[in-house]
Amino acid sequence: MTQSIGAAALLFALLLPDVAYAKNYSLYARDIGCAEITPARQRQICEAIAASLTWQWMGHAIIAPGYKPSFEGTRKVYCELKIGKDDLEALQRLKQYDPQRKWLPDWRLESAADMLLRIVANLDGKGDEPENSIFNPKNSEYISEKGLLRRHP
Repeated sequence: MTQSIGAAALLFALLLPDVAYAKNYSLYARDIGCAEITPARQRQICEAIAASLTWQWMGHAIIAPGYKPSFEGTRKVYCELKIGKDDLEALQRLKQYDPQRKWLPDWRLESAADMLLRIVANLDGKGDEPENSIFNPKNSEYISEKGLLRRHP
């Protein structure tokens, strides 16, 4: 048993040394690491995501409140910043580990950036979302059918 744990620790130390230095952000605050982001558009999107986080329950059977992304908050970011196809690269970078800076996005930033990517990728109805996804325009419960996106051109 100790050999397995030792091997896993060695593997972790060799393969993922930079990830060990990723900052841990509190769920009780809206700080998701935006101060560490330098490209202007990425930082603007990050700060808008941080401001849009809402106080919610984190688990299903756990009493664990905290700030996390919501569909309404994501809609606000999408509309206010006029997120579009030109932002695809910035959104991708916001949700990925950057080995040069040893920067790992907070899961809330990663989640919100992913939601924005899914919205943009499916605006023309040609994305790869399944028909039962709220990000697919063919779905009757599509995120914008509820007025979440179409209300804000």
